[in-house]
Amino acid sequence: MESPTPAQPSRTQPILLGAALVAATVLLYLPVVHHDFLRLWDDDAYVTENIHVRTGLTLANARWAFTSFEQSNWHPLTWLSYMIDCQLFGLNSAAQHSENVVWHAANVLLLFWILQRVTGAVWRSFAVAAIWAMHPVNVETVAWVAQRKSLLSAFFSLLTVAAYGWYVRRRGWKPYAVMVTAFAMALLSKAMAVSLPVLLLLFDYWPLQRLEDASFSRRWSRLFVEKIPLFLMSAASSLLTEVAQRSGGSVMQLALLPLPTRIENAIVSYTAYIGKIVWPARLSTYYPLQFSPLIADVIASAIVLLAITAFAFYFRRARYLAVGWIFFLLTLVPVIGIVQVGFQGMADRYAYIPSIGLLVAVIWGVASLAENVRSLRVALAFAAVCVTIGLSIATVRYLACWRNSVTLFAQVRAASSQPDFWVEQLYGNALYSAGRVDEALDHYEQSCTLQPRTEYCHYNIAHIFLDRRQFREAISEYQLALRYTASRDIVLLCLDESGEAWLQLGDYDAAEQAVVRALTIDPSNETALRLRQQILNRKAGN
Repeated sequence: MESPTPAQPSRTQPILLGAALVAATVLLYLPVVHHDFLRLWDDDAYVTENIHVRTGLTLANARWAFTSFEQSNWHPLTWLSYMIDCQLFGLNSAAQHSENVVWHAANVLLLFWILQRVTGAVWRSFAVAAIWAMHPVNVETVAWVAQRKSLLSAFFSLLTVAAYGWYVRRRGWKPYAVMVTAFAMALLSKAMAVSLPVLLLLFDYWPLQRLEDASFSRRWSRLFVEKIPLFLMSAASSLLTEVAQRSGGSVMQLALLPLPTRIENAIVSYTAYIGKIVWPARLSTYYPLQFSPLIADVIASAIVLLAITAFAFYFRRARYLAVGWIFFLLTLVPVIGIVQVGFQGMADRYAYIPSIGLLVAVIWGVASLAENVRSLRVALAFAAVCVTIGLSIATVRYLACWRNSVTLFAQVRAASSQPDFWVEQLYGNALYSAGRVDEALDHYEQSCTLQPRTEYCHYNIAHIFLDRRQFREAISEYQLALRYTASRDIVLLCLDESGEAWLQLGDYDAAEQAVVRALTIDPSNETALRLRQQILNRKAGN
């Protein structure tokens, strides 16, 4: 029997390390198979109450996936993924959560494979992939079924990078076609991948180092030209996303949040993301948007960003520093809030891909300092193991909060730095859905105390009073909700239910006025039509 050659361990080592990464990732996230759908936090809209998804993969549903701007997004591949799950497993939360874990494990493995292939640094690549796999800032992306789009987009983005590496080595139309196809799949999953063509130019600088064989202008123009199809695809995806978000009313108007305030929030958010990646404490699925950020926070954040940028570019020979830092900045641009969508100031899920850039810069930088000192290398290896274990423990604890809507929003409330009316509202919704009505009422009332001029808390309080047959108190809250709302759906609910309350009080004229208003807005409103008939019957009986 021949003894193994020195080359054999080098070939098997990445395979063994990759297998260890996949196994550790799956074991870490295994508890999600026992988690419920978050029906009050987008899982209903994406899966459980979406008729196109629930009915599985059909030609009609596939056509809807490619033509719909549902949830203010255009991501047909994500819809198809949910449809396939429902076709195979029905509305099974364990299956949906398990698939998210599989995609995350695949992303971890692909990241490790790409880094070690293009850099030759197996252990540094392993450290980046391991910390990324275990980091609690990624829990939101993996444990939330509605974030399948982020996992899919990340997978096909990484596949695009892998195909680009193949194209650089071999050239030809086949690797280029694979690259374009993978990028199209990434965009069809989530539009956040639009920055990828610029990142490929960044990778030409490091680690591919394709800028050494021509003058500055010639080499950059050549590298840009070969990526023109990708830039055109990004532009088309950006346009479709803009149309989708505006059609769904998700884009906040400049009158509500002026551009200078958006820039200030973006500066603060960049440093907040760095903070969450470096020290992942007080993680939450909802960070309230700051309409008036503190000028001290803006100045301090700007100083931090400028200092890091200066540091990264000062050490020019350590190209990974600049590449990792720019990677982080660029990949956050689509979601940093210049185009503000919704009322969240930031979100952990947005850091899923950007965090890779920071990890590469830090791990490559620290490892480079120790590469000629054996004792220091051993110390750093031990530190990396400790960091990974610590992050894994934090992930296990945070993952438990995602078990259901009540545990999730209890954690959101606990993580909030100050009382927030929307957090109270969300927690109240979760408690009400779980049948804990008295507790829900307390949190709805706290929400109204914090922000009296909002319709949601008043409507929910009124609904609870109606169920308790406290009709006059319910009518008072319905009137407040009507005063503050511009939502057609909320108006109809308030009119229908206040009409029911007036009917129960025997005030048929007031009940009829509410019904007439509701039918004026929606002549086919079944609840209003039923109430009108009941009013007529009561009047005839009297």
